[in-house]
Amino acid sequence: MSHEQWTEVEARGVLESWRRSGLSIERFAKQRGFTPQRLYWWKKKIVLTADRDEPKLVPVRVKQEARRGEPVTVLLRTGHILKVAHDFDEHVFARVVALLEGT
Repeated sequence: MSHEQWTEVEARGVLESWRRSGLSIERFAKQRGFTPQRLYWWKKKIVLTADRDEPKLVPVRVKQEARRGEPVTVLLRTGHILKVAHDFDEHVFARVVALLEGT
């Protein structure tokens, strides 16, 4: 494996072996017959790939409780369509309906 190209799976295995060994990259590479630059290159490539591909969780703060439910759709005799949220003001709604229906 020292002179042939590594696949990503092989490189990950070598990197994991290096981490478990507790040796410096230079000493680890020398013991196994490849250049330290090869391990540095794979280490950088795998880290960059991981940063780009893996989703990350970020902290969020909810300012107000999310409201659930679809709005109610009201079709008036005049052809007007009103969409009303579940927490609508009944008095304002009645005034809007009266204005649209001309009563």
